[in-house]
Amino acid sequence: MTVTQTVDGAGEAVHSSFRLALDRRFIALVCATAVPVTLQSLMSSSRTIVDALFVSHLGTDEIAAIGYSTRVIFIVLMAMLGTANGGAVIVAQFWGSGSARKARQATTLTVVIAGAIAVVVCTACFVWAREIMAVGTENSRVISLGTEYIRTVIPMIIPFAVISVLAASLRSLGQAKTAMNLALIGLFLHVALAYGLVFGNWGMPELRLAGAAWATVISTYAEFLLFIVYLYGRRHPMAFRIRDLREGVGNGILQKIWRVGLPVSLGSMSWAIGIFCYSAIVGRAGTQELAVLSMINPIEDTAVCFANGVATAAAVLIGNRIGEGADEERTWCMSKALLIWSTAVAAVCSLLLLLTSFWVGKIYGEIDGETIGVARDTAAVLAFVFIFRMTCMTLQNGLLRAGGDTVYILRADLGCQWLIAIPLTFMAALVWDLPFPLVFVAINSEEIVKAVISGYRVYRRKWVKRLVETATS
Repeated sequence: MTVTQTVDGAGEAVHSSFRLALDRRFIALVCATAVPVTLQSLMSSSRTIVDALFVSHLGTDEIAAIGYSTRVIFIVLMAMLGTANGGAVIVAQFWGSGSARKARQATTLTVVIAGAIAVVVCTACFVWAREIMAVGTENSRVISLGTEYIRTVIPMIIPFAVISVLAASLRSLGQAKTAMNLALIGLFLHVALAYGLVFGNWGMPELRLAGAAWATVISTYAEFLLFIVYLYGRRHPMAFRIRDLREGVGNGILQKIWRVGLPVSLGSMSWAIGIFCYSAIVGRAGTQELAVLSMINPIEDTAVCFANGVATAAAVLIGNRIGEGADEERTWCMSKALLIWSTAVAAVCSLLLLLTSFWVGKIYGEIDGETIGVARDTAAVLAFVFIFRMTCMTLQNGLLRAGGDTVYILRADLGCQWLIAIPLTFMAALVWDLPFPLVFVAINSEEIVKAVISGYRVYRRKWVKRLVETATS
């Protein structure tokens, strides 16, 4: 039984999306994916938050360095996650159609593609780390610190690529809790190692900024090994073999992944490169502005985890339903119910972000008062723009991606970011010299525009595409 079949009876009795959104069985299905994914995302982003909090005790240059360099790593992570999520669309539809074998083959091919990209990018980042840092700041100490951090942490990209694909596949099977539990172990290990290696506690060497990088590398490889042990120790349906690679290519699954996954990966990577450009522009505006952005990023990433949970639940539920061959009206009703939940969660998160703005000074106690004041105002702005961001994630990463409408997503991401947000941010920061909170609005202008145009795209209901055939194997 697939993840959406259990609401079929409820779907027949429910005559409106609002009533479906309040149906207990539907809520249970949403939470079964959204809660574990949110918790896993929180645990993953907690690594960045922990590093930022620990490093903030070392000084403004250190937090500026880790904030900028982690934006560089973020580009690569998004490319990996984009590839994984693109493959997961195919996995979800195969699983919904009843073909565990082809779902495993899709997982296998996605692992190979993501792994190959990771190796290439890892090499490039290691070789050109200093040049990458020099793009965003002229502060020689920040460049030196960031270069050391990038070269130390970048090997984690390779196991992260595999983890991302396996976790996305498990979510497509309705087994998000497993990935969450494994991520929890990785988080505990990371926190312990970061506390020891940054400050030299528990008899460990005091490596300061490099210590945070080593904690990330070691904990990521440990999490990777846990995934492998779990899948093959349990003889899980997604525990692939070499023959799955050959059969997947022969069955034409590679072309399906390429058609769906490539736009998702390119879109994710392009979006992440845009985030890097924002950091570079802000870095050119001044070290204080870069430090504020570095302080806000962990808070923003925490809120995004909740958005990611709802968006992933939407992608899994709608992807399975499309794979089952459900009629369009049922799919549309569920889509609107998911948007209702997304709006509700966005409102709660925005309120919490507004409250968080009053606590920025407590979170970053070692930072000077002027920088804290700017960060507090920026956090309040984040509370406003987050509603648009979460709506956009549910529309694009949830519904449109599940329907295979990935080329549109790529166009929307590229157009809104590179034609609107990046030029506007450049003008606001470097030409008009606006206060940083207004610069932050410019950075998020793409989310506002995408929420509007993607909402219209979903409303037109031409995005649902069945990418797999019905199977019994």
